[in-house]
Amino acid sequence: MNIIQQAGINKRSFELNYNGGTIWCEHLDGMGAYENEVIKKFLGDKPSFSRPSVSSSMIVNLDKTEMTDRIAETIVSALTDSKKKIRKIAFVGVDKRWHKKLKKIQDSGCIIKFLTDYEKAKEWVI
Repeated sequence: MNIIQQAGINKRSFELNYNGGTIWCEHLDGMGAYENEVIKKFLGDKPSFSRPSVSSSMIVNLDKTEMTDRIAETIVSALTDSKKKIRKIAFVGVDKRWHKKLKKIQDSGCIIKFLTDYEKAKEWVI
């Protein structure tokens, strides 16, 4: 594992106050091909973003992380099976071939958009 991917694994996810609202920022970016670490980090963050007091708007940043079926399925099932309903999700850095699989989250009533720019994702979610 190189130092850049190690930095991606150690990046913290957090709630961001932005433009009069709040956004949960799920940082799964820069993790390369480390599928197990991406899944472990996402599932480890789930109790935090599932709290009732946390925003129902979310950005999932996957830029420079290789998406796999297991990662997509984990994200979809974790968000659709959660008691916490997410209202809006912006996915950043997700290749078009994964859009259909991730759009399954919409079945739970969530609005989804795929973007390449993190700043534009913040604007859209709020």
